[in-house]
Amino acid sequence: MKIKTIVACVFCLLMAGTMANADESDALVQLDKEWGEAEGPAALESLLADNILTLGSEGVIGKAQMLEAAASDDAATGPYVAGDYDVRFLSDDVAVMVHSAGEPDPHWSMHVWQKRDGKWQVAATATVPIEE
Repeated sequence: MKIKTIVACVFCLLMAGTMANADESDALVQLDKEWGEAEGPAALESLLADNILTLGSEGVIGKAQMLEAAASDDAATGPYVAGDYDVRFLSDDVAVMVHSAGEPDPHWSMHVWQKRDGKWQVAATATVPIEE
């Protein structure tokens, strides 16, 4: 009887952890969509970790360069169309996300999200163009 009780408790704990990660996955997808639609550096400031590492067609850049690009006249505007989301948790406070994104520059993205002081921020990101 004790074994059945222990197995049932372990199962419940595992299911609770899976459900919590599912809720966190949904929150991260929502944050990514907010990031994609953000206009101007003020909208990005809190989503990006101060020590973010970014890899893209410009090479490796940090937060200051990302905010500068968001302030430029060349910054992307308009609807953000993303899909094919997959979120994997490495721990309770670190998740890796991959997804596709459409116009104006179709690409695949990979983001590392880290929860700091109860808030998710992008700690690292990389993009790869989708060849048409």
